[in-house]
Amino acid sequence: MKKLIYWIQNARAYALPQSVLPALVAVFMAVGHEGFSVVLSIIAVLGVMLAHLSVNLFDDYFDYQFHSEEVREQTVAEGQRARIAKSPYLTSGEVTPGQLFIVASLFALAAILLGCIVFVKRGLIPVYIALAAGFLGFFYSGKPIRFCYHGLGELVTGLIFGPLLMAGVHYAACGELNTGVWVVAVAVGLWVVNILYTHSIMDATADRKVGKKTLSEVLKVRPLQLAASAVFNFTPYIILLVSLITGSLHPVFAAIFLILPLSIALFYLLYQFCYHPEREFKRRWWYGPIEHWDQISENHLQWFALRWFLARNILQFASIIFIVCSLVK
Repeated sequence: MKKLIYWIQNARAYALPQSVLPALVAVFMAVGHEGFSVVLSIIAVLGVMLAHLSVNLFDDYFDYQFHSEEVREQTVAEGQRARIAKSPYLTSGEVTPGQLFIVASLFALAAILLGCIVFVKRGLIPVYIALAAGFLGFFYSGKPIRFCYHGLGELVTGLIFGPLLMAGVHYAACGELNTGVWVVAVAVGLWVVNILYTHSIMDATADRKVGKKTLSEVLKVRPLQLAASAVFNFTPYIILLVSLITGSLHPVFAAIFLILPLSIALFYLLYQFCYHPEREFKRRWWYGPIEHWDQISENHLQWFALRWFLARNILQFASIIFIVCSLVK
């Protein structure tokens, strides 16, 4: 059990809400549909969790092959801002790359076995969705495609954790799909992209040195980078508003606009980072939870954590709102 917990922690379990919450949204949107299955819903969510952990470990494995951690440490030594220590368990020699590859494969195998149960009950549609998501997830940083090294990493991740994940889990849960699920899934996917894109703007120097071409690097100039941030932050609200007006979503889903101030705050903070990176900003209670703030402050990473956690909290709060709306509609 200790070994399992150890590997789950190495796989960045703190990021699981980015996949589990959208999966739960898909499940709760399926409640009340004919054919809804609690057991298959649980199996689908567990499969998502295992697949997410597997992808994170494979990402560490492939990143290590390109010595990205050494580059990040060198970047900090040169006096430039960069987030470091992504996979200390690996760079310290505590774990070998071979061991990491085996464990990542075992997590993937466990997810596949759960997927086989869903296949027996629901047929091939969720299998096709899972295969597409698995392909994109493995080649996010794996050769020969390496999406995250060609400016496609953020968009690929949004596609996986938004439309593909939610469609697959929803179909596993009730055996059908509807317009409302697709609308919410696209909105969720864009907010997932927003998390990675926010990260890439702040980590641009280190990513550039290690050879990663993130979307922010493709856009290059600050006005375009900020325009993309605005798209990922605010387009979900536009999509949801249109769906509310046309009747594709129940009026109760208008509650999503309660988190609009968070998106405005994040865009403002990114604007300041782009044009006035030296400015420091205080943590506000309404930004939502920021775990280990004292440790973050000791390591002088407030500039990174404040923006990244805010982007994450937008997704988490949105997912919670979608779940509550699904229950009360």
